[in-house]
Amino acid sequence: MPYAQTFVRFAGWGLEALLLPPLLAAAALAGFSVAWAGYKQKPMRTGLWKRYHWLAAMHLVFFFAALAVGVIWQNPQTNPTLPHPASRVGTTWLGIVTYASYASCVFWVWRMRGFRWFASSLMLLLELPVFGALLIAGMSVGGEWL
Repeated sequence: MPYAQTFVRFAGWGLEALLLPPLLAAAALAGFSVAWAGYKQKPMRTGLWKRYHWLAAMHLVFFFAALAVGVIWQNPQTNPTLPHPASRVGTTWLGIVTYASYASCVFWVWRMRGFRWFASSLMLLLELPVFGALLIAGMSVGGEWL
């Protein structure tokens, strides 16, 4: 199957992973927390919000990076009854994407001084789709699907 079709399929599955009850509950709580923190802290009105803070939305690049790892180092399953070891390169790159995603969250929370509750909630909300993509990519690289 061509890479583009697999990538689109994995992207759909990664977004559908947000419908899992724990992720859906976390998304609802994070969304409520973003709205409440935005109401209480008013980062846009108080002058604390800088133009470069919009770059925090670039955190979603990790969604596509995780899916790319899952597509490129997909574990071939010719016979699902026989175990296939996961690609070491794939698991290494998946780890790099995971830790880079966490580092990005920490960086943006640190960078948004004065309204860190809002920043923490926002980064949690942005991390949830990335977590869904990491889940799908991990199953693809490992070859063990739920």
